[in-house]
Amino acid sequence: MRTWIRFVAMLAGTALSGCQAVAPAAPMEAPAASIEAPAASMESDKPFWGAGNADSAIRFELARRSTPELIAFLRRMPKGADLHNHISGATYSDYLIDSARRNGKRFNTATLGFTDDEDPDTVSMAAFEADPGLIVAFRNAVSMRGWFPNSANGHDHFFATFPRIGTAGRSAGEMLAEVMARNAYQNVQYLEMMATTAPVEVVAKFRAAYRGLDLNDLEASFAPFAGLTRDPAVAAAFTQELDAWEVEALTLLKEQYDLLPEQAPMVRYIPQLDRVGSLDVFFGAAVLFMTAVKADERIVAVNLVAPEGLPSARRQFDAQMRILDFLWRRMGEPPLTLHAGELSLRESPVEPMWDRVRRTIDEGHARRIGHGTSVAWERDLVGLLEQMRTQQILVEVSLSSSEAILGIANEDHPFDLYRRAGVPLCVCTDDEGVSRSNLTMEYVVAVRRYDLNYADVKRLVRNCVDHTFLPEELKAVQQAELDARFAAFEASLATGFRE
Repeated sequence: MRTWIRFVAMLAGTALSGCQAVAPAAPMEAPAASIEAPAASMESDKPFWGAGNADSAIRFELARRSTPELIAFLRRMPKGADLHNHISGATYSDYLIDSARRNGKRFNTATLGFTDDEDPDTVSMAAFEADPGLIVAFRNAVSMRGWFPNSANGHDHFFATFPRIGTAGRSAGEMLAEVMARNAYQNVQYLEMMATTAPVEVVAKFRAAYRGLDLNDLEASFAPFAGLTRDPAVAAAFTQELDAWEVEALTLLKEQYDLLPEQAPMVRYIPQLDRVGSLDVFFGAAVLFMTAVKADERIVAVNLVAPEGLPSARRQFDAQMRILDFLWRRMGEPPLTLHAGELSLRESPVEPMWDRVRRTIDEGHARRIGHGTSVAWERDLVGLLEQMRTQQILVEVSLSSSEAILGIANEDHPFDLYRRAGVPLCVCTDDEGVSRSNLTMEYVVAVRRYDLNYADVKRLVRNCVDHTFLPEELKAVQQAELDARFAAFEASLATGFRE
């Protein structure tokens, strides 16, 4: 029986002052000044949960006084959904070590990954864990904690982490349970995880059917797959694979985190196309993953991933848009959310940035855009932003990721450009394990960098739920649940903030 994952609500500035020389106050003004100062001081000394005013916006402003207070406020605050989260990049290096130990792996001191082999460069897990230097080297190699500005290219360090992550043998169920528990603790009710579900037997059938790609006759290229896209056995294989993931995840949630299924976020899945491989593989995978969207309701969209600035990605972009356009129309217009405009002049010439976001929307039929950091270079920027506002094309913003990968942060990021243009934004994590972050910290960064007030934050949270790829009836349930969570959270603020 299919496992359905639902989340049940968990109840749980002062202004900077400077010294300035002023003329002595007139005698009649002195008493007023001496009366005002103590009142302000008394208010500023109160914790945000103990202030007399029950208004949540005022309490939020009090929480902004320090990062620990802001973390405490935002961790408990409902955050709706994380819509851009790669499951492999979401797992922390700490848990990769646990999985490698359970799987009987050894550590390779040359590659800084785990292995089943015994050779002169490998040590046992016991020796690895007894050597702090090796632990540091591994953690640095599989996360951005090992990268520092101006010491190496953050883009290259980031993408080099993923081959090492896979060496621990951490299962999809283990990673899923980890991410679900982490988000449950942060009052996140819904996740769309980028996780490539591809049952071995289905992949074998698609490979056997493939007859080659002809960009001038995409219908003929698609024809050998047509029967497989309607095959009940193919659909059943996708369902069985997801069931296995979720059975393992729910078991681990109970055993390791003491969480019941109804206490965990609802999870949906988005398989990922690789933009830097061959076009033949791209075409077959696109058919496979669009078939997956039709096969199981838990698979809600398809994404396009991998470094956008690599030469093969740049050369193949035109053909990939043609393929996506054809298959989107041919296979019933499945939802697409595509990485686009994840570029900077450090990683790309300017020419690809002229139209990368616009073409991904118009030709790739993306209903959401991942990152979109190069949007300022687009032709007719005003027209594009108006189109995105009118069509409600959401931008999935991952601030820590953009800073590490592209060196884009603060006023260099188009966060405020999109907001001022009325384009909907959603704060996301991207790869929280690699970034050593989480959704709460991404909101902390957004609040600090862009001077967001409580209403701004609630709007971002609402955007995330409003732009899920759920069917409308389930989306309405999530929207109502978000309202209930905010009501409970704000009531807790007014009554002592206790969980």
